[in-house]
Amino acid sequence: MSSGGQLVLYRHLCNRPEIQLEIYGAEPATSTPSLLLRRLMRNLERTRFHQWEQHFWIWQNGRWMDGLLPNRISQDNRTVVLTIAHGDLSATALRFAQRHHLPLVSIFHDWWPDLPPVHPDWRRILEKQFRQLYDESTVALCVSEGMRDALGIHAHAQVLYPVPGSLRPRQTQIREKIVPQLGFKILYFGNLFHYGPMLKSALEILKNHPAVRLEVRGSKPNWPEEFKKEMNQHGLWLEFAPETAFASWAASADAFLVPLSFEPSLRRQMETSFPSKLVECAQFEKPLVVWGPEYCSAIRWARQDNRAVCVTNPNPSVFCQSLETLAASPLQQERYIAASRAAQKEFAPEKLQTQFISALETALTLRPLPSKS
Repeated sequence: MSSGGQLVLYRHLCNRPEIQLEIYGAEPATSTPSLLLRRLMRNLERTRFHQWEQHFWIWQNGRWMDGLLPNRISQDNRTVVLTIAHGDLSATALRFAQRHHLPLVSIFHDWWPDLPPVHPDWRRILEKQFRQLYDESTVALCVSEGMRDALGIHAHAQVLYPVPGSLRPRQTQIREKIVPQLGFKILYFGNLFHYGPMLKSALEILKNHPAVRLEVRGSKPNWPEEFKKEMNQHGLWLEFAPETAFASWAASADAFLVPLSFEPSLRRQMETSFPSKLVECAQFEKPLVVWGPEYCSAIRWARQDNRAVCVTNPNPSVFCQSLETLAASPLQQERYIAASRAAQKEFAPEKLQTQFISALETALTLRPLPSKS
């Protein structure tokens, strides 16, 4: 699976006996006009006309897939069309639902219009299409309150957090008490390309710290080779590991780090998306440290009932001072452990799956989308 969104969908839909699943949207497998068109336009990706290729697909709005979908479907009144508001096939799903008078459930995981490298005029077209999908969806599942607020009023919009996997180790593996002589260990796992420079700045300050140790795990960090070598030798950067080794490493944490970007160009992404790492880390019942701008959805979540340590200054020295304060205060640690336990219940896979199934059932009870010519 190539994205977090695909992984979340897999967890919701696969090995679920209550769901009968049919998947559409793959590339044409036979020689069809759609396949020839796709190949022709892809040839432009490697030329100076690559932006024209992007604009063409925005103009197409997923119509290349329309003719590849079934003309007839089962009329058992238990069929729902499900789509992710990412890419052009969500528009295909909207037209398909309207053509067959079916309810449409759309999942909004990120602010898609800001992602493709296109001209501002075409970006505005993308945003119009994105908002149209939201308005015309029977039920809209938004990954955060920020996403729902940005999209506006919808009678059947709700917040559905990313469903976590089973990362938490057995209770017997969890180190319940902090061992002072080992120092206070904060762990991060995940994307080391986009967050590489941010984590590098923190590691440079903390690499010889006597009381706080930051360890990161992930592949292809966006760092100079010499720095990679140094961090690897000190055991501060580790590659991905098998499940058992990862569980043992995660159990050694005294806290987990969830970083978010301070880049002004990514503001809307930070406001509307919700980091799946926060959901995953909450399973371990350890303090959570969210390092990101005040406006991001994770900070907004963490501010409620003081659920996590919030560091909203991009300066790595300020970040490190916050860790020192946490490491020196067992009382503060216990408070954030309790908050993480509460978050674990909020993000429980069974709870989120029940909410997901309930959203599908709600869509079935609502009037199907009208057919449009």
